[in-house]
Amino acid sequence: MDISKQVPEEIKGWNWGALLLNIIWGIRFKCYRTFWIFVPIFGVFYLFVVGAKGNEWAWKNNEWESIEAFKASQKRWSWAALGYIGALVLFSIVFTHSLTHEFETSPSTKLALTSMEQSETFKANIGIPYDYSLRSGTIGGPESEGFAEMEYVVEGSHGEGMLFFKASHTNLNWQLDCLEIQYANTQEAESIIPCE
Repeated sequence: MDISKQVPEEIKGWNWGALLLNIIWGIRFKCYRTFWIFVPIFGVFYLFVVGAKGNEWAWKNNEWESIEAFKASQKRWSWAALGYIGALVLFSIVFTHSLTHEFETSPSTKLALTSMEQSETFKANIGIPYDYSLRSGTIGGPESEGFAEMEYVVEGSHGEGMLFFKASHTNLNWQLDCLEIQYANTQEAESIIPCE
């Protein structure tokens, strides 16, 4: 870095490319101090130093035709950073939706819902039809033998409640090991298949 190199006032300021694409940006503009972000705890705070000082570092470490060329370069990196964050957000939404859909349409969930619908107490406190959404869940094990443990919020025309079940399978033949419903309006808990 040429520390004697003057930094024009016009380029001072925040650099989103440096903040969000820190390592790649640092390598491209020979600002290797961006690697400090890997230091635990310190690195989180150092990210903001990178964002604040990025323009100055990039200016001092590289030769530029003009201030306009520098600004155009950093603007492209800012747009790339925005695209990167947008892609991450989109991926997270799609991944979460597909994972939730996989749980909600799993054979163990269908078995639990079918069993729950047979309960007269459920019909009185929740009602049919109803909506359900995953609150938490786990599915594990190989195809030959596995398990599922899930909790759903269930809402119907008469009220809402929490459904909890455990299930297991051998060669994908699912069976319920535990099925309980906590009704919100009465605070009553119904054990269709008691949990041990």
